[in-house]
Amino acid sequence: MKARYVEYGGKLSIVCAVCILGVAGAYLKAKDRIAEGQSAVFREAIREVLGLPAGGPEPRVVNEEAAVEEQVFVAELAGEKRYATQGAHRGYSGLVVLAVGARLAEGKLSILDARVIRQTETPGLGTRIAERETNLTLWSNLGRVLGREVREETDWFFLKRLRGRGIDELSPADVAAVKITGVTISTNAAVEAARKALSRIREVIE
Repeated sequence: MKARYVEYGGKLSIVCAVCILGVAGAYLKAKDRIAEGQSAVFREAIREVLGLPAGGPEPRVVNEEAAVEEQVFVAELAGEKRYATQGAHRGYSGLVVLAVGARLAEGKLSILDARVIRQTETPGLGTRIAERETNLTLWSNLGRVLGREVREETDWFFLKRLRGRGIDELSPADVAAVKITGVTISTNAAVEAARKALSRIREVIE
């Protein structure tokens, strides 16, 4: 009986080893494509927060010697210099990573726009920091059904509340003005990520 247990244990170990090797092999094959996909999402988010039109010039990296996650980008639009970088902070379930665009006007560095580029927050709760909202209501949808022309407009439900804010307006005391009720940890993380991004931009351009 003991010999049979040893035999079964040996077979189980072999099966486990084969499974581990299979998963590791699949990851090694896919990791480059995953990295490329993440890089593409990041580049697109940087262009969006800078307000760059599709097909326009690529933003330039100001601090090329820095690690990728700490690089600051600059672009000029209508004679105005705009800057962008990413910021990250721990949320409820993991890191909340934002791409943040900013402008310097009259001595104040303020947020142009922001995008969530990575988050693993609770679906239906923390994920609301990355959701869009629509202007359509039950009545406007009914009007559409009846043939009335109703133009749909969408905007970021949470991220739009960060626009125009400077570093001094992203302190813990200011979070109450922008957070989503019931999603305190996730919104705090997003606000702190935005503050870190602005701080990095300020350090690089000063």
